[in-house]
Amino acid sequence: MTVDERKVVVGMSGGVDSSVAAYLLKKAGYDVVGVMLKLWAEEGSGRDNACCSLASVNDARQVAAKIGIPFYLLDAAADFYRKVVEPFIATYLAGDTPNPCAACNPEVRWRWLLNYADLIGARYIATGHYARATRNADGRVILSRGVDANKDQSYVLSRIPAESLSRSLFPLGELTKPEVREIARAAALPSSEKRESQDICFIADGDYRGFLRRQAGDRISPGVFTDPSGSILGTHDGLPFYTIGQRKGIRISGAEPKYVLRKNAADGSIVVGARDAGFQSAIRLSEVNVLIGGEDTSERYFAQTRYKSSAVEASVEPAAGNCLIIRFVRPQAAISPGQICTLYNSADQVVLSGKINLV
Repeated sequence: MTVDERKVVVGMSGGVDSSVAAYLLKKAGYDVVGVMLKLWAEEGSGRDNACCSLASVNDARQVAAKIGIPFYLLDAAADFYRKVVEPFIATYLAGDTPNPCAACNPEVRWRWLLNYADLIGARYIATGHYARATRNADGRVILSRGVDANKDQSYVLSRIPAESLSRSLFPLGELTKPEVREIARAAALPSSEKRESQDICFIADGDYRGFLRRQAGDRISPGVFTDPSGSILGTHDGLPFYTIGQRKGIRISGAEPKYVLRKNAADGSIVVGARDAGFQSAIRLSEVNVLIGGEDTSERYFAQTRYKSSAVEASVEPAAGNCLIIRFVRPQAAISPGQICTLYNSADQVVLSGKINLV
């Protein structure tokens, strides 16, 4: 099939961001096709997946009709469950903290959108993410932070392989959220005032602990809290219900507050202690996704370990098993294994990302 360089598949959610992305591409002369992915939702929860509820489908259809583009709904529920929900549960059971969006983007959303683009002969896909993708002189894609620092989503996009990013467009990368809403109002898009959902999309009430009890309660066992020397201080409800850096819910009396420092999957124990004892000066990254190779050793790097955290200057060195060691200029608190670390250069370009492990 001949590939149309002006044809683009836009992943739509019914929200204002993806609506404006589709509108801007249509206005720029692209042949735009809107697509929504139907994702898995917990049975008996009383609601659909937040990313593709019936209301969201209707909103996206209205937007597509308004701007004059076709719209299709694709059933990716089974694939989403296998590649996002099952690993989400397994990661918590193993004592780590997953990032479902970072898994969904490369494993489900981009795969489905690119496959559909190939099916209809479209060169590109696009989403309403706040990030920038540019091409350098040799055609290699460069993923950078979006202009709106408060909305930048390059952190969660850093898991997408370079080959997939080379076919990706981010029309909102140069815009701020207020500007996007103003564009939507001016174009009279039905989604212009729609609020954003901040919860994990497939958990009905936003309570991940309740979700884990319902889905894997028979695999969760209570354990003990210990101090760093191994002395038992009390009991806990199960590894999945606690995260590194957590203070609330640790029912241990004492003069000083105690924080979760480490979780041990081997024996189900959780080490607690003073907050300062949990600071990490280095982490090990596995499952590394490199977007800018052949790094200049004189380059300054900045590591971001959580979606809303600030990046801190760090150095990089190779480690066994195709892993990397990230050393922070100053120790960092609440580093959670299972989350991702995204490394940026001084130009706010994504160099690489990987899964966090403690050293």
